[in-house]
Amino acid sequence: MSRSLLRFLWLCCALPATPVQAMMEADKFIGAWRLVSAEFRNEDGSPASSPYGTEPQGILMYDAQGVMAAQLTQSNRAPFAAADRLKGTPAEVKAAFESYQAYWGRFTVDEREKVVTHTVTQALLPNWVGSQQKRHYKFQDGRLHLRTPPISIGGRLITGVLIWEKIKLGKD
Repeated sequence: MSRSLLRFLWLCCALPATPVQAMMEADKFIGAWRLVSAEFRNEDGSPASSPYGTEPQGILMYDAQGVMAAQLTQSNRAPFAAADRLKGTPAEVKAAFESYQAYWGRFTVDEREKVVTHTVTQALLPNWVGSQQKRHYKFQDGRLHLRTPPISIGGRLITGVLIWEKIKLGKD
């Protein structure tokens, strides 16, 4: 055998073996996803009320350059009396803020730990700016399941499981 072929074979053997499926798992995130369900639990495992109500809506987007954006909301939010975002009453502004979550930034996928990390560039909740929002993930039946760590909402720690379905071309 030639030296070039021997070097090539040695290099192939020296590289860590990684299943093709695992190498490509991060690619499964790419695209736009619609929220199908959001279930929240208290620390003791009992059901918790969802910050997004009984009929949550959301969109989650990942692109091939590592950029992500997420928006989650309650459906049927009450409009402001004035059609001016700066003219809402304190009660209207509070209700609007409490029923909506939005953030964007970068994302990375740790395929070994099954964790996607959203590094937040900007968010509706200013406290999230610069934070790393880690979500355990699994792909099951063509859907993306994301599980949050315990998050403080309303003075209590809750964990959420959000299930997303990829948006097909031509559908909203």
